[in-house]
This record gives sequence, structure tokens and C-alpha cells, in this order.
Amino acid sequence: MTMWMRLTLVLVIAVMCQVSNGEDQDEELELLNRAKPPKENYVVSRELKDMLVVSMQNIVSNNDLVSQLTQKVVQNMLSVGESKKEMENLNRSHLEEVAKLREQIEGMEAELRGQIEGVDTELKSQIEGVDTKVTSQIGANIEEIRGELSQISTEVTIISAEGGLRDQRCAKVCAGTTGRRSTSWVNFSSTGLSVTVDISGCGFVTVPTITASKEGTGFLGTTGGTEIHTVNTSTFRAYIEAKNVNWRSAASGYYWNIEWIAVGYTC
Repeated sequence: MTMWMRLTLVLVIAVMCQVSNGEDQDEELELLNRAKPPKENYVVSRELKDMLVVSMQNIVSNNDLVSQLTQKVVQNMLSVGESKKEMENLNRSHLEEVAKLREQIEGMEAELRGQIEGVDTELKSQIEGVDTKVTSQIGANIEEIRGELSQISTEVTIISAEGGLRDQRCAKVCAGTTGRRSTSWVNFSSTGLSVTVDISGCGFVTVPTITASKEGTGFLGTTGGTEIHTVNTSTFRAYIEAKNVNWRSAASGYYWNIEWIAVGYTC
């Protein structure tokens, strides 16, 4: 307790004693009057007592206010402590939830990796199975082709050919005609005409040997028709010389066309 508080307490006790003993104070005042004290001192003493009482009341009021403020400060400190504790609990709870979520994510990642590895293994097995099946199928097709080639008749024999001899099993005879009503003759001179013959359907891979002849119902005044020009694996050209005759009307009227036979290799 401070010196000021002690002095205040003494003054309060004194005032309370004076207030509670009003009759004694009156007697003391009467004695003082008998002693004839100065009137001015008495007035000053009463004023000082009144001031002292007011001061004590203010002090008591201030003490009450201080107590109330102290209680509020204590309550605030307790509230802050409780809030801090709640924050710590909340933080701890959040950390636990984060740890659980992390464990769940790690578990899901592990499960997903396992599924991916399983799918990869299954796909590899399927691909290997397909490769094996395709390889087997290709082998079977090759054997089938070989068997078919071995059964091909070797009656067609080529003893000489453009580009050299090849496997006789690849030799092929192919024949055809330009057609009596479908031959597309064109003139190459005032008395001659020609036609390009398509042999691409034969499938030759080398230049074949071709024998050709003109065909129709009459060829009076014509020459040629067996002359073969510009041969390749797809076409050749044949010419007819027509003198002293209107070749346009003769070609259509006598159904001129080219018939041919080609021998060559298709593989």
C-alpha cells in the first residue's frame, strides 16, 4: 500500500468517526465556543472538512472505477487467453485435417499408379498377342502364295525377254482386241491411221513380247497392221497404211481393229 493510500485511509476513518459521532462534535464545538476561538478559524475548518469529504468521496469513486477497469482488463486478458487457446486448437485441427488429406492423396496416387501399371501390362500383352497373330497370319499367307505359285503351270516358257529372264512361274500370256466397233483410230498422215492399244490389265512388270494383227471384214488397198511400235508394260501402237481408199469410212465400214497376244513377266 502506497503512502497516499494510507493517508487517504486515515482521513476516511477520521471523517467517518466525525460523522458517526455528531453529538460529540457538537459538544466539542460548544467547548470551542466557550474557549472563544476565532470565528474565522472555525469557518476555515468547516470548509476544509467539506473539501476533505468531497476528496474522499472522489477517491472512493475513483477506486471503484479502477476496480471496474481492473476487472475488465482481467476479463479481456482471460478472453484473449481463451481466444489464443481456441486458435491453437483450431490450428492443430487444421494440421490434422491437412495430414489426413495428404495421406488420402498419397493413397490415391499409389492406387492410380498401380492401375496405370496394370493397364500398361495388359496393353503390352495384347500388343504382343496381336504381333504374334499378325506374324502367324503373314507366315500362313506367304506359305499359301508359295503353294499357289508351285501349282502354276510351267507350260509358258520364255526363252528370251527384254530385261533378261526371270522366274518362269511369273510368266504370263495375255491377249485381247481393240474391238470392231470400239477402236479409236486416229490419222497420222493423209493416207495412214494408228491406234494405241491398252495392255495395262495384264500386269506386266517388264516389256512383253507382242504379236498383233489387223482384223476386220475387208482390207483392200491397205498395208501394215502387224507393225508394232512404242511398246511398254502398259501400251503399244499399231499403224495401217490405206492408199486409194477413204480410210475413215473403211475403218468403220469394215470394222477394222487390232487383235494381239502378249507374253511377259508379272513378278
